[in-house]
Amino acid sequence: MLKKPTKRKRKCLKRYSIDQCSLYKVRSAKRLSEILGVEKQRLDSILKSSAKYREFTIEETTNPFSSKFIKSRQVQAPSDELRRIHERILYLLEPIELPNYAHAAVKGRSYRSNAATHVNSARMATFDLKNFYGSTQRYLVYSFFLDNLKCSPDIAGKLTELTTFRNALPTGSPLSPLLSLHAAKPMLDELSKLAQLHDLIFTCYIDDLTFSGKKIPRSLERRVSRIVGKYNHQLSIHKTKIFDEDKPKHVTGVVINKGKLAVPHSRFLTARKLELAIAGKFPMHGNSMLKLCEKLAGLLGETACIDPTYKKWAEKAQEDLRKARTKDSSIVGPDSTDFGSCQQID
Repeated sequence: MLKKPTKRKRKCLKRYSIDQCSLYKVRSAKRLSEILGVEKQRLDSILKSSAKYREFTIEETTNPFSSKFIKSRQVQAPSDELRRIHERILYLLEPIELPNYAHAAVKGRSYRSNAATHVNSARMATFDLKNFYGSTQRYLVYSFFLDNLKCSPDIAGKLTELTTFRNALPTGSPLSPLLSLHAAKPMLDELSKLAQLHDLIFTCYIDDLTFSGKKIPRSLERRVSRIVGKYNHQLSIHKTKIFDEDKPKHVTGVVINKGKLAVPHSRFLTARKLELAIAGKFPMHGNSMLKLCEKLAGLLGETACIDPTYKKWAEKAQEDLRKARTKDSSIVGPDSTDFGSCQQID
């Protein structure tokens, strides 16, 4: 029987070396089941099951408020039992020390901290990895458990079987963002060394790679492509961008302009349309009033984290959300905006 783990929140995440992780040097199935909180017999059953994941497609759509086109994508979501195991592994891996270049799936870092790292650079180059999770193959995950966590080969195999689907990372697991970072670390370390060689700053945010400095070498794209190719990844060539000095630079949804972080103008337009919809002056597109208030409060909360001039607008949206929730007593949940969460930078 699978024991439901109690959710423990770390008030202050203290990072430690990988050899302090509970999964380090696990050599027996009994010990693994104890750490994961799953009876050994049940864990064996889950490993053998052919129904560990539910597959579905999110159809392509256009956001009616931002006019942004969203491509269709395949999702592989773990079953409830397996998801709890993924959440447990995530809890165990989160405190492990990570390189400064990593900004996604890292407590205290965000897309904002990723952009802020490059705020004083004159030039920038951004690259996007194609089908990142699907290209993070099983052998890379196995190598992390075997070579980095020093598990025995059979335990590394069990952990790999639990965390991968059809030879790659599943797109619908809460564990995949952090596990992909560990699995891709050899490749990312090579990219970091390439950046150092050219006196550049390097960061990554899931599948977004950013280099910046005084000068971007002409050979950078070719060399980045060669490195990621060694690990069965590919660059999305049409998403490669080179930003010259004194030009606004776009990185992970943030604009860097004249040494300051700013939000894209499209966010302002989206917020205005949401506000008009709430006021009955723009189509609601099937959303309830509460849902519109949640969307606006969330959008402006993130926006205020990047640009403090939006703070009063965000506070008003948050107050309107509280009022909307009061009217709908069936909805209970935390505020969708945390003005401090996206400002913390390591």
